[in-house]
Amino acid sequence: MNPKQKDALTKILAVSGAVLLWAPILFMFLTAIAGSIMSGSILFDYLMLAELFPLVALGLVLLVLASLLAHIFRQWFGWGGVAALVALTTGQLLASASGLASGATEPLGAVFAVVISAVVVFNVIVVALAILAILLVKRLFQKQPKQAPETE
Repeated sequence: MNPKQKDALTKILAVSGAVLLWAPILFMFLTAIAGSIMSGSILFDYLMLAELFPLVALGLVLLVLASLLAHIFRQWFGWGGVAALVALTTGQLLASASGLASGATEPLGAVFAVVISAVVVFNVIVVALAILAILLVKRLFQKQPKQAPETE
């Protein structure tokens, strides 16, 4: 793959990943605004990022690939993606094991607080990675100053 093709592929992956990561976030806020206006009370579905996990996961995979090709923010996207997955998986496993997921247990107490905290941590990590995606795209589209030819 020549450098121009690699550069174009990296940009396509980065922009696509950023769009896929931002779409669920924006949809969460748009539905919160619309629902709040229609109901007359504040509504906010903080579980939406977890519900739309396939889009978030695909966006993260594309961003990891773009960061690997560009050698920019590789560790941030890698470890951030792992942390997001661990937070969401921990919350889901605890909800299933405690009976919260099936409704067998009342949503009260420390277990419920830990499950909600895991979802909130997942959301915060996804928003942070979405902001980092914008920085990646910005850096990829920056004009590189042309280097003067070396003279002997």
